[in-house]
Amino acid sequence: MRRAGHATRSRLLAAARREFAEHGPAGARINRIAAEAHASKDRLYAYFPSKEELFGEVIRQWLLELEAAAQPSPDDMPGYVGRLFDHFVEHPRDGRLAAWAQLEAEQHLLGPDFDILGSAVEAVREGQRGGTVDRAWAPRDLVLLLIGIARGMSVPGWSHPPSGAGRQPTVDRRRAAAVEAARRLITAAP
Repeated sequence: MRRAGHATRSRLLAAARREFAEHGPAGARINRIAAEAHASKDRLYAYFPSKEELFGEVIRQWLLELEAAAQPSPDDMPGYVGRLFDHFVEHPRDGRLAAWAQLEAEQHLLGPDFDILGSAVEAVREGQRGGTVDRAWAPRDLVLLLIGIARGMSVPGWSHPPSGAGRQPTVDRRRAAAVEAARRLITAAP
């Protein structure tokens, strides 16, 4: 693919990410995505044959970005939760994208070789083998809980004060609570 093609594809994915986060897969409109990316619908369909495939690629790219930002580690799964929290705070639309992905995404849209939770699940397994993570948990279940804690605690809502001086201590407190909850969940029983 030529440089111009990569740039167009990147613009389409960025516009689609915003559109899907805001409206979800059913409410997203190809016309708006193409217009925001300064591309034609025909050009969009040349890269992504369907809206479903475009959504799958947006989710796949986002999950890879999230994994790189959070870096699951068998020796520091509470830190993983903190890094997930930080990412969701820094990228508030990603919380919405995560919700849409949970509600709407089918695994086949991401491709047969793409394991959504692969590296985090493997980090939990390694932690269980090394004694840093409670072996009572099914690794996938624990990862889903940890992601849920990070996302749930990071989403602005009724417990966040409006913008202003009180906001940062509240975010810091909620991050600490998320990390502590993760620590308690993973701690191996004596």
